[in-house]
Amino acid sequence: MNFNLAQRLKKEGEYVPSFLIKIWQIRIKEKFGLEVDSDIAEVLIKIIHERSTWKTSRAEKYIAMLLRAKGEKKEEAEKRAREIVKTILG
Repeated sequence: MNFNLAQRLKKEGEYVPSFLIKIWQIRIKEKFGLEVDSDIAEVLIKIIHERSTWKTSRAEKYIAMLLRAKGEKKEEAEKRAREIVKTILG
């Protein structure tokens, strides 16, 4: 895994309170039918408030890394990460 990328993304942006993450998890599930973990929800919150191609591609990489850590294959994780970000920003 690329922990350097994870460290950089954690340092970037503002602190996201845990209650806000829970609210967004519920909102994402209701609106888009996606169940996401709290760490993925935190990344999505950060990219929603700062839309840029650079930030989006880094978020996709980070989400793919999180999915790979949970046991998904590399190709599946990358595809699912792109779908999640595209759906949310869509």
